[in-house]
Amino acid sequence: MTTAPSRPAPAHPLPDGVRKMWIWDAAIGALLVVGVAAGLAAAFDVLMPWLPLAAVAGGVAWVLVLPRAHHARWRWELHEEELDLLRGVWTVTRTIVPLTRIQHVAVQRTGWTGLFGLVVVRVHTAAGGTTIPGLEPAQADDVRDRILARLRTPDDL
Repeated sequence: MTTAPSRPAPAHPLPDGVRKMWIWDAAIGALLVVGVAAGLAAAFDVLMPWLPLAAVAGGVAWVLVLPRAHHARWRWELHEEELDLLRGVWTVTRTIVPLTRIQHVAVQRTGWTGLFGLVVVRVHTAAGGTTIPGLEPAQADDVRDRILARLRTPDDL
């Protein structure tokens, strides 16, 4: 029995700004957790100093390891007929969205993503949607335009 050759991984990594944004996201979350841990430890002497120290150690690992690992794994590619996404550290997920199933594409810029010079690309289908968590604005516009150009072509049916 022969098996079909496996599909190559998507070629395009996310821009470096996404990694920086994720590091800041993790740092803000870690500071909140450390603050809550310090408050609990102040209220309950039995938790002092171990709970705040554990929160700081976990926060440092969270900030230094996870954003980099997520960024290293995330890949995307827009083929002629499909959008191919690969993401995940412990659980690796590969999403392939046929372009003919896409209903609309949104390019979203928020104040937070704008700080890093990024926009988010959201692709919506009848079954839900998927997201490219950060691209440079020109690259995102190109992805959107290429998807929309494919959607405007008549179906082969």
